[in-house]
Amino acid sequence: MKTNSLEIADFFHQLALLTGAGLPLPETLRQLAAGAGRAGTRTMIAECADAVGKGQSLASSLEAYGDRIPPFYRRMIAAGEQEGALPEILSELAKIARLRQLLASLVKDIILYPFITVSLALLILLFFAVVVVPEFNQVFGELLEGSPLPGLTAFFLWFFLGIRDHIVFFGGLYGVYLIGMIAFFCDQQHSQRLVLWLVSRFPFADMIFYNHAMARLCTMWAAMIRRRVPAETAFPALAEIMDFPALAAALNRLAEAVRNGQLFADALERELNISRLLVVTVKNTPEGELPNQLDRLSELFLERASYGFRRAGMVWELISMIGMLVIIGAIILILFAPLLTRLLLH
Repeated sequence: MKTNSLEIADFFHQLALLTGAGLPLPETLRQLAAGAGRAGTRTMIAECADAVGKGQSLASSLEAYGDRIPPFYRRMIAAGEQEGALPEILSELAKIARLRQLLASLVKDIILYPFITVSLALLILLFFAVVVVPEFNQVFGELLEGSPLPGLTAFFLWFFLGIRDHIVFFGGLYGVYLIGMIAFFCDQQHSQRLVLWLVSRFPFADMIFYNHAMARLCTMWAAMIRRRVPAETAFPALAEIMDFPALAAALNRLAEAVRNGQLFADALERELNISRLLVVTVKNTPEGELPNQLDRLSELFLERASYGFRRAGMVWELISMIGMLVIIGAIILILFAPLLTRLLLH
């Protein structure tokens, strides 16, 4: 069972506050375990508390939960323990974890309105099948006196009357759909990866996800620079948790180039998948000021991603609303077509 980014961020943030206040690490972990919401998270923190109490480091105690705590986080925690800067490292990791949670929240906001629109449209169609279409069927029988209906109208009558005759079954399907979608939106743990995967396939998503990945890269790289982690070590670790495959590949190539003796600035310049804004920042910023500049750059990329999500959300809202109006309008027009034809002919 995986731990979602929000749980990781909360865990790191609370741990940073308590350890920064001077509370011993084993006692801190026990306090956090007692207040954890989910049983799996509670068990994980309690077992880490026991391991740390027996002399293990926090990083080594988390290795047993590699499916929940990514390797990058464990490496950073180990560096923080060695330097005596664990609270500072945990605060930085909490910020990094919240970036991914923010991405999932933005994506869910985009698909929430289409979900509401589709649900409303399905409910209207069920209403048509149970209340409206049977009345039309009776009217057609009285006014048309056995004359054949247009093919499309006859099909819609057959379709909706079939739904009416099996309304318990279709109503049950609708209920299952609603329950499933509500569970999907409420279940942070299992829905996050699926939501990100689905939306990443949409045509507009590439630049949004790229900007968010660049924001995470800048934040994580700044944290590793502060820990004096060299680029050839930092970039493969960062590549492991990148959601954007092209950017992950670029980081691995950068690390390999530096290991082979190339100058970092030259290798960075040649990577077309790395934002030119980051390249220019690295080339023109003194080494001592680079972490702070990367943090500012992260905020800029995050603003770009958020703006892209807002625009995408507006587009999806418009498309879903127009789609619902077109479908319902077409159904009404098809149902009225025989009556309009009869009026025009007489």
